[in-house]
Amino acid sequence: MALKHIFGETPVVKILDFLIDHKGYEYSKTEIAENSDIAWTALNGHWALLVEWEFVKESRKIGNETLYKLNEENTMVRKLLEFDHEAAVYMSERIVEKETAIEKVHRVTTVEAIKIHG
Repeated sequence: MALKHIFGETPVVKILDFLIDHKGYEYSKTEIAENSDIAWTALNGHWALLVEWEFVKESRKIGNETLYKLNEENTMVRKLLEFDHEAAVYMSERIVEKETAIEKVHRVTTVEAIKIHG
């Protein structure tokens, strides 16, 4: 999820973001396109790059359908997984900081209102 927030919502980022969030699972290209919220043609246009760089790998065939998954053996993929984890932690910490600041403002406002209205 972190990749899209940082790098935008390009088709490749959406594909990688989906596969990172669901690492270890197998999907058809159609399922990857649907779950990445991109058109089949967009997936098809970028698929060769993902295969060439070995970001994805064929995992098995069911009938005529080939299933793929994130290639966690690839060094670059492992680095992306680390980055995604660190980015998610960073984003979570920022959210907590913002919520804490909002709570402090709310408490101060409530205390001031109590003082005024006695």
